[in-house]
Amino acid sequence: MTYFQDNSTVIAKSALVNAPQNINARKQLTNSIFSVVQVIVGVALLALSTHLAVESEVYLNALEQNGLNQYHVFALLVCTSFFAGILLIAQQVLQNDVNGFDEISPY
Repeated sequence: MTYFQDNSTVIAKSALVNAPQNINARKQLTNSIFSVVQVIVGVALLALSTHLAVESEVYLNALEQNGLNQYHVFALLVCTSFFAGILLIAQQVLQNDVNGFDEISPY
């Protein structure tokens, strides 16, 4: 019985020693996945706004036929998606820029 108790103590101690490393690895993985998703969504929003702006004549005709273009909703949609895409990508770039500066700077 002591043999099993000693092994379980060793296993428990090794699990506790590696816990901070496991937590840091999970945080890094989560942050990197979130970063990739954030950049993909930003690029998708930029692509959406570009597509809407290029094909605006078709969309505006369809909206005006149905009376849905009140208060210039189409222009607001294009501008909002464009600026949201820019902000998502800029946030990610600035975050990586600050992290890179922290690694280089001794202060």
